[in-house]
Amino acid sequence: MSKPLSIRPYQRRDRDDILSLMFYSRYTHTHLDWYKAGQWLDVESNMIRLAFMDGSLVGVLGMSPALNDATWIRLIIVAQGYDPTYVLSDMWEQVRLELADMHLDVTAILAINPWVGRYLPALGFHFEETVITLQRPPQELIPAPDTAVTLINGYLEDIPQIVAVDHAAFAPPWQMSQSDVRLAQRQAASCTLAIVDDEIIGYEIATRHHKSGHLARIAVHPQAQGKRIGSHLLHHLLSRFIDRGVLSMTVNTQLSNVRSQQLYKRYGFTRNGFDLSVWEYRF
Repeated sequence: MSKPLSIRPYQRRDRDDILSLMFYSRYTHTHLDWYKAGQWLDVESNMIRLAFMDGSLVGVLGMSPALNDATWIRLIIVAQGYDPTYVLSDMWEQVRLELADMHLDVTAILAINPWVGRYLPALGFHFEETVITLQRPPQELIPAPDTAVTLINGYLEDIPQIVAVDHAAFAPPWQMSQSDVRLAQRQAASCTLAIVDDEIIGYEIATRHHKSGHLARIAVHPQAQGKRIGSHLLHHLLSRFIDRGVLSMTVNTQLSNVRSQQLYKRYGFTRNGFDLSVWEYRF
C-alpha cells in the first residue's frame, strides 16, 4: 500500500525544489504560455499545490487564476520513481474540492505532453477538443482585402479594450486576462489593433524568432465579424513579417473553429500534423 501524501500550498522557499524536480522528471507537463517556469511560480495569484511523501517533494499541480468561472491546469510534475496514478489522484481530489468551493464551471488542460493524457480519464476529465497547428511556407501574398478599417500599433493603455474584444470573441476557458495580454504584448514582435469609429474592434498579437513567426492571437468583436477585419489584420501582419525576412508562419486554432481555418487556408496555411488534445473537468 502506498504511503499517504501530505499536500500543502506552494511557498516561495519551494521554488528551487520545483525547478529541480521539473528538470529531472520525465513526468512533467507545462503549459505556461508567455511565462518561463520560474516567472510563473512567482505569480502570487496562481494556485499551486505540492505533494510530499516522507518529507520529499513528489508532485506539483498548478492552475492559473480563475477567469469567468474557468481555469487551466498549467503545471504538473510527478517525481521519478513515483506512480503518477497515485500522486495525481490524491492531488487532484484535494484540488478539485478547492475549485468546487470556488464555484468554477470548468477546469481545462491542453495535453502538450503526451504522457499526461493517459491519466486524465481516471481523474474525471473528458476529451473536449483538438487544437491544430497550421503553417505557412514562403509564398506570394494575396492582395489586401478592401475594408474600411484603420490599423494601428497596440500599447499598454489599450489593454482594457483589447481584453473586452477578446472576451466578446472567445468563451471561457479560452479568454485571456489583462495580465496575460500585458505579458503577451511585451514579448510580441507585432501587436496591431483594428479601429472603426475610434473603437477597437479587433487585434492580433504575434511573435518572431529569427526567420519564423507565430500568430499567437487574433480576435474580432462578434459585432464586426464577417466584414473581413480578420483578413485585414492577418494580411497586414504577413506583409510586415515578410518585409522583415520572416520565411514561415505558424498558428494554432481549434478544430471546431471552421471560420478561422478558412481564413488561414486563404492565406496559404495548411495543417502540419502537430495536433493537441484539450480535456475538461466540468463541475
